[in-house]
Amino acid sequence: MTHNPYRLDWVPDLAARSGDVYQAIADALADDIKTGRLKPGTRLPPQRLLAYTLGLNPGTVNKAYRLAMQRGLISGEVGRGSFVRGASGISWPNEDPYARAIDFCDNFPCAIKNADLFKKQLTALAATPYFAQLLQYQQNSAWPGHLTAAASWLSRCGVMAEPRNILITSGALHAGFISLMTLCRAGDTILSEEFTSQAVKGAAQRLKLRLHGIKMDRQGIQPDHLESLLKAHKVAAVYLVPTLHNPTATLLSTARRKAVAKLLERYGVPLIEDDVFAPLLDEPSPPISSFMAHGAFYIAGLSKALAPTLRLAFLSVPERHYADAMSNLRITSWLASPLLMELAANLIARGDADKLIKDQRAEIRRRQTLAKEVLGGFDLSAHPNAPHCWLRLPAPWRAAQFKDALAKREVLAEATDSFVVDRANPSHAIRICLGTPPSFERVKEGLHIIRDTLVDA
Repeated sequence: MTHNPYRLDWVPDLAARSGDVYQAIADALADDIKTGRLKPGTRLPPQRLLAYTLGLNPGTVNKAYRLAMQRGLISGEVGRGSFVRGASGISWPNEDPYARAIDFCDNFPCAIKNADLFKKQLTALAATPYFAQLLQYQQNSAWPGHLTAAASWLSRCGVMAEPRNILITSGALHAGFISLMTLCRAGDTILSEEFTSQAVKGAAQRLKLRLHGIKMDRQGIQPDHLESLLKAHKVAAVYLVPTLHNPTATLLSTARRKAVAKLLERYGVPLIEDDVFAPLLDEPSPPISSFMAHGAFYIAGLSKALAPTLRLAFLSVPERHYADAMSNLRITSWLASPLLMELAANLIARGDADKLIKDQRAEIRRRQTLAKEVLGGFDLSAHPNAPHCWLRLPAPWRAAQFKDALAKREVLAEATDSFVVDRANPSHAIRICLGTPPSFERVKEGLHIIRDTLVDA
């Protein structure tokens, strides 16, 4: 008999459960969280080990973990470690947020008390004379007035786009996926920063694209290394987040933006510029695409600056690619919600969007100031207006080890492995998303736990 050297801290009781096994595992997980058997921050067994113990196919356990993540019960990357988040991943009115682990994982905006502002706008929305038309599919997948509002928002970001070249998408992730679908085919090579979001990595994997990382320093990507990659590979597209980069919070200088634009035009490689954090800057930086004669795929989103529920983004598309991009929009969603877009257009037109941005900036700066005070003695990359910061870990800490140590103290954060593009990269760091905890006090508590954990090495 094969000896199993591992010990399981949690095995679901499936004896009295019926239906699909993967759903039964997820239901058992939810029940054990409610009863207190599983505490926030508890690390769950590796999927293969749990499958071995239960006598199941590993794919069944994988499906159960994915369902639990969709329900907001657990967080983390499948295969790298999954952790209990609490009785629910969403803070409903009757839930005590202090009963959950302090979650720095998800890059959400700060929770601002703006419900009354939205109530006012929703009341006005219900009285719109053409309300019934907003419930219908729209020609060209968008209401014409909404495209005009999108063009206005893009102009604030430094992109002069005609409404006829704009797509309204269901968030920046959707816009990025459409852009990659339009420019790339399976097997193509794309470039991004050497650290990039899980969304970009996931999209590349789903579309079967080869992803290579551009080396970075503390000012962002290095144009010299970008050029070496352009010389070495046939590149289908370059996907960049030059403003308050996720995860490192770097702000690419205007000089480097010009250099990147020049290189991409010289080598004839299209750019996808994800500028979702641009509205958070006090003084906007010129987009890379503004230095390119034929523009780029430029993404401006609303959820990071206004409210998470506004899952909308405006994608400016070079004219030669517009028909293909529109086709991909319709394949993936047909259109973004006209009702939601009407709400957003009213927020923009009536000045409420400016108030929301102002409040968001103020709370981010407050939390960034605290992070600098608590972690200032360590290697912290941050920007006063970024909702996240990047903590490079001192020896002997390794990223996965430090992430586990924090989880045991009921603090959750994403480590380097979630973002690194090239596996040979030896960096060890964690991203701290300051907007996710529901209050300033929880941010403060979590940051002090991070500092204490560093000191206890």
